[in-house]
Amino acid sequence: MNKLRLVAASAALSALLAGCSGSRGIPSISSVNPLSTGKLQFAVGTANLFGTETGLNVVSTYRQGNGLSNVLVDTPTITGPFTLPAAEAAPPPNTPGVDPYSTLTNGGPSIEEVAVGGEITGTSQTVHLGTPACDQTTPCAEPNAATGGTTTVAPNTSTFGQAGGVFTNGLAPANSTTAGTAFSNVPYEEPLYAASLSAGDAGNEFTPFGGPPAFPGDSNGLGLRDGLFTLGAGVLGIPLGISTFAGVGVAAGTYTLSVQVPTGFSGSTPTFGTATAAATLASTALLGPITAPPLTLDGAGGGTFVIAALPAGVTEELVQIVDVGTGTGVNCQGPLGAEEGAGPEYYTILVTAPGTYTLPDMIGANTTVSGGVGDITPSESICTIAANTAAAGATSVGDSYTVQAIGADYPLYESLYPNSVSQTPAIVGAAGQADITISALSAPVGSTARHRRPAFRSFRKI
Repeated sequence: MNKLRLVAASAALSALLAGCSGSRGIPSISSVNPLSTGKLQFAVGTANLFGTETGLNVVSTYRQGNGLSNVLVDTPTITGPFTLPAAEAAPPPNTPGVDPYSTLTNGGPSIEEVAVGGEITGTSQTVHLGTPACDQTTPCAEPNAATGGTTTVAPNTSTFGQAGGVFTNGLAPANSTTAGTAFSNVPYEEPLYAASLSAGDAGNEFTPFGGPPAFPGDSNGLGLRDGLFTLGAGVLGIPLGISTFAGVGVAAGTYTLSVQVPTGFSGSTPTFGTATAAATLASTALLGPITAPPLTLDGAGGGTFVIAALPAGVTEELVQIVDVGTGTGVNCQGPLGAEEGAGPEYYTILVTAPGTYTLPDMIGANTTVSGGVGDITPSESICTIAANTAAAGATSVGDSYTVQAIGADYPLYESLYPNSVSQTPAIVGAAGQADITISALSAPVGSTARHRRPAFRSFRKI
């Protein structure tokens, strides 16, 4: 068993829920069963993906009373009247930075999940790290170097593997490792089960990060790019809590989310409990298709776009503008910006009604990486040719950017931490479910730079 992982999770959870006996000395630590303190929430809906694909949308939270995650480790299972797309193999063994038991690496569910039907699940933490991945419905015969024979391994792969769990803003590959840190704080790339997408939609996947102005961070309004946050590897914004499954055939009925949670040990044997939440999909009708609005640049770093009308059924939109830099290695945003350092810069604008919306000129990354809270020098949101030329010391080009729109009929934006610190934020709309519609990703506009995935680096202002 992964005893170290389970001990770390149990100990860390107890510390998170500890009570202080006074203002001095070592605080008293009391072990608390997480099942008695947390509230698991679950909602489902349809997903209109890019106007051409359909799937399942899942919304979940598992929070303490203060709105933070209730657990550091859990193993989720989603069941319901849905059908899964074709299975995908688990990743090759010993691939650095990859959960060997998660088939999401290759873009689909596991063979066993498809065979069972109506189930999307994770892999128990009790599977020894180093156990070969077995992605089939019957036990696998694996070579045993010690004996020269074979060892039988039970099927152990799944969609979420050992990394995936339910936390503050829903499903994420953030289960605690044996080192006591999250496997990853970068949300899953959307949609999940991307292998089921048609060839024409294969380029529309995105990482659901939120940035300023909708997620301003500190009072300076630069979000996580002001240098005052420890970003962690690849963390480029606030996770948007979006979990869509492409190629999943939905049907009306009851859906259930259960999470297996480590609760301690009985002697040397780990103990577990299960939290469960149910949701109803009353209608399989899709929200209207949504289109990414064109951004008109103002020549000073920002721009405007116009929303003539929200799609049918949509109550709010998040318009995602992502600055991907120049492709030259330098842009005006400096080491915390899209080009030299962290990776693409995310801007999010909340839309609740038709009208003209503005991307401010100067909410790009802080270019002063020393000096503390009082030394903030913002850069242009989307660097102009002039600003990039000044930064590069030679003639340059303006930044490229993409635009994507996400529409929902539930309080997607309002339910997210840190917007809501409620233990049970509202996650369904007036119809009692959580439907979503996502536009195609616009082609990069600006220079000839291609849309690039984030470079995983960590920064801290000193």
